This record gives sequence, structure tokens and C-alpha cells, in this order.
Amino acid sequence: MREAIAEYYGTRARRVTGLLIAGNLLFFGALLAAMFYLRWVSEAWPAPFHFASLLMVAAMTLFALCGSVTVAIGAHAAKINETEPAVRWIAIAISCWFVFLFLEIVEWVRLVYLERLGPDTSFGSTFLLLTGTHWLAAALCIGWFTYAAVDVRKRDVLAPAMYSHFLNFWWIVLVFALYFTNADLGGL
Repeated sequence: MREAIAEYYGTRARRVTGLLIAGNLLFFGALLAAMFYLRWVSEAWPAPFHFASLLMVAAMTLFALCGSVTVAIGAHAAKINETEPAVRWIAIAISCWFVFLFLEIVEWVRLVYLERLGPDTSFGSTFLLLTGTHWLAAALCIGWFTYAAVDVRKRDVLAPAMYSHFLNFWWIVLVFALYFTNADLGGL
């Protein structure tokens, strides 16, 4: 058991990734606490998520999970010096995260332009801040994947995989704290 855990802090890149994850967790947690505070003091808090938008969130979650799983497979292939399969798996992970980012933009367009819940509303500002920071972190993670894929023999592929796993964890927290708590399934 100790050897399995030691793998996740075995290199300098992985230790720095652990610190990055801890910092991101504190930052995202503070944003989530601010959202709950604004929800508590707000007189009218909308429930803009319907069944169709929750299906989109489910698709986004599946693409994010696929991105994490495939980069972990790529990290394992890089560990056993299978360069070509490692690059292919990382490319699939990059593609999955790109689809996730695109679907997130579609969700923003729906909320801002169709539901009229833009940054001028309490809900819109907190929603866009929470999902926007996650979007930026996922975009940076894609860049990190690309950096690792360029030379999988010399670069630590498990470090961006760990960060991708953290982004998935945080996305699932957002799904439960942001999407499900603001869902209106009365017309289902």
C-alpha cells in the first residue's frame, strides 16, 4: 500500500502538483463558500437547470472522466516505455477535455443569453466564476498534457494525470453543489 501511494509523490513534478492541487482546492472551496453565502442572503435564487441541461452536465462529466482515465493509461504506457501508445492515449485525453470545454461554453451561452442569468445577477456571477475557473484550469491541464506528450520519455505524465483527476473530483463537487441544488425537475 505504501509503495502505491509513494508513486504519487515520487518525483518533484508530482510533489509540486500536490501543492498545486492543495492551493486549487482552497481557492475553489472559497469560491464555493461565497456562492453558498450569496445564495443564503439572496431573496430570489433561480433554478435554471432542467432535465436537458442536466443531460449535458452528465455528458460533460463523462468526457472529463474519459479524459482522466485515458491520460492515466497514457501515464502507465509511458512508465513502461511504450512511447507511441502513451502519446495516443494522451491525445485522446486532450480531445475529451476539449469536448468538455466546448460543452461548458454551450452551457454558458444558454444561461447568459437564453435564461438571462449573466454576470449581472448573483447566480450568474457565481456560476460563471465557479465554472469559469474550472474551465481555465482544464484548459491549462490540456496544455500540460500537450507538454507531456511532446516527450513522454523525459516528462512526467503522471503529474498532469493527477491534476486531471483533481479537476474531475472538483467537477463532481460542482455538479452536486451547483447543478443539482439549482435544478428544476418539476416539469419532468
